[in-house]
Amino acid sequence: MKKKYVLVIPDGAADAYRCSGKSPLGVAQIQYSDFIAREGVTGLMQTLYSDLPKESLVAQLGMLGWDPHVYYPSGRASAELLALDNIHLEAGDLAFRANFVRMKSGLLASYNADYITSEQSRPLVQRINEALSRDFPDFELYHNSDFRNCLVVRGIGVRPEDLHCPEPHESHGLPFDVECLISGKDEKSQTKARRLNHYLACAAKLLEPGPTNMIFPWSPSRPLRLIDFKENAGFGGKTAIVGCMDFLHGVTKAGGLDFFKVGNGRPDTDYQGKGARLIELLLQGYEFVICHINAPDEASHMGDLALKIRSLELVDYFVLRPVVEYFQAHSEELGGVMIVPDHYSNHAAVSTSQKRIASHSDHPVPFAIWNQRERDSVQAFSEDDVVAGKYGQAPVNHLELLRMLGVKQSSYAYA
Repeated sequence: MKKKYVLVIPDGAADAYRCSGKSPLGVAQIQYSDFIAREGVTGLMQTLYSDLPKESLVAQLGMLGWDPHVYYPSGRASAELLALDNIHLEAGDLAFRANFVRMKSGLLASYNADYITSEQSRPLVQRINEALSRDFPDFELYHNSDFRNCLVVRGIGVRPEDLHCPEPHESHGLPFDVECLISGKDEKSQTKARRLNHYLACAAKLLEPGPTNMIFPWSPSRPLRLIDFKENAGFGGKTAIVGCMDFLHGVTKAGGLDFFKVGNGRPDTDYQGKGARLIELLLQGYEFVICHINAPDEASHMGDLALKIRSLELVDYFVLRPVVEYFQAHSEELGGVMIVPDHYSNHAAVSTSQKRIASHSDHPVPFAIWNQRERDSVQAFSEDDVVAGKYGQAPVNHLELLRMLGVKQSSYAYA
């Protein structure tokens, strides 16, 4: 009987915020997450680095076995671009994540244009491309989902590291001038930044006077290149990701994994559909299934604590409950079930006397593994509870995740 493995990633579930001494995970009613912690081993995992951006692609590349110091393409946009059909980056091109945003009186009022929908975004992208293609033939704007777009600049000839692009979700309420939104580190990159800003100013005029009134590019990146997951992880079983985020779809294309798109990136995602598809894949013979849920992260960025707690409860009931019940009914198949957020997404960018805690911070995240072999004394799944676990005092690196879960086998013989 082949063993099966499940990794559940509630994006941004960990939080530095405390209400009456408890984090959102500590407050939420998450009995199946608690079951995994109680029946397994727990601890802390370092998923982010001080010298890399604090974002999901950095964290999840490492969680899936690709060292982000080797494979991270200096930004997330190229992974999102891969999710679209027949669009490729060449040497010298750059891709940017490009949020539709709402500015008010020169201040960033909404990083997601009040959660503009794809139905509303697509015509705006078409309008911009049609109007600006003559003057900016090297600029290509593509729609991904909701407020998320990709901006490709062909032959720009500068490194992504040479451009400074503020992150919109970290910049609520801050003043921005579209004419100088992006800046460069040297003369060449400053010249390219000026042309980028001119394009953005022209696009902003086209968007007037609507509530969505600016494109906000950020996270510039070079092409994403990954070694095949099977070769890198030493795991020959069928592997899939259930999710909806374009960057993960791009990772599966670059890394040779299957991708099943379910739900959306919002807190109103199809939790039940994600859990059902996960179980379907196990029944179909997939040996490793990763399920990613973006809802907790988005609720954090929306500043809605109650919604974040609710999203954690829905992940627990609709995703983790069927997984626990599946392996209770098929105990001979249990290789390992792991729950681990990719990073902290803090409900509030808390200021303390020591430092400001950003929306995304590099605290080590809590994890729990249920495999019927290991167990510690922890009874609940939260940032504070797992400190008492087997791996709670010395955080493990996320590059160890596949080995700890049982997926990575050093003795695997490649076919």
